[in-house]
Amino acid sequence: MAEDDNQDSQEVAHDLPSWAPGFASYYEALTGDFRGDVPMYLEMAKRYGSPILELACGTGRVAIPLAEAGYEVVAMDFDKDMLSVGQSKAKMLDLTRRLQFSKADMKTFSLRKKFPLIIAGANSLIHLPKSSDLKKALSRCKSHLEPDGSLFIAFEPTQYISAAGKYRVERERPRQVFNRELGETLLYRGTTTIDPNFQRILRHHEFANPRAPHDASRTAVFDYATRPIFPGELEVLIDSVGLKIMDIAGDYELRPMTRQSEKLIYRVMRKK
Repeated sequence: MAEDDNQDSQEVAHDLPSWAPGFASYYEALTGDFRGDVPMYLEMAKRYGSPILELACGTGRVAIPLAEAGYEVVAMDFDKDMLSVGQSKAKMLDLTRRLQFSKADMKTFSLRKKFPLIIAGANSLIHLPKSSDLKKALSRCKSHLEPDGSLFIAFEPTQYISAAGKYRVERERPRQVFNRELGETLLYRGTTTIDPNFQRILRHHEFANPRAPHDASRTAVFDYATRPIFPGELEVLIDSVGLKIMDIAGDYELRPMTRQSEKLIYRVMRKK
């Protein structure tokens, strides 16, 4: 790779934000109907009870089913637009007494209660751009755990690891999605760029009018960068803040991790 290419890669990796403003209704169109991990969180709730804290809750994809099942939930996110979408859904479902949406940063949040169950699911921690940020978030979680409470961290390292140290670009198959806020069906195109040298995954999302898919003036574009988590890095940081790994599962059924596991779910508790 030429020197200029390396410089371009460095600029892209470090200049992109860890989230895209204005993305909320489009994010909901992409992910709002996904329920693959929800039964796992409902089982956790049965075991640990209320109240439950969810980090980076987005538009309430997980928090709302938990509240529907009768649990008290604090759903936290730093993006006010995401919270607004979630609050609208909760109000429509008459869940506002059990479900509190809170605008806060994972690195610095301070709440006046402790929780038997804290959820950091759906790759939420990859939106922290530095290892020191991840450590701060873990420390905040420790401070908010009840003495016998558990923190569950779910993430997918496979996309990054499968790049085998090489710069790699993956394009998603175009598909139609429905944006409820706009009341429109849109043509979605997505690209993921894996940058091993800078430990970044760059996300590019396009939402076009299906009748004019190449009209840039009618296409919404969002770009942001995430920082994939290495299991070894996470384990060191967990230990450094006074937490302890109790179990590592390899799927949403919480079966033990294997060499073929594409998802990792850590159960973490405070050190005694």
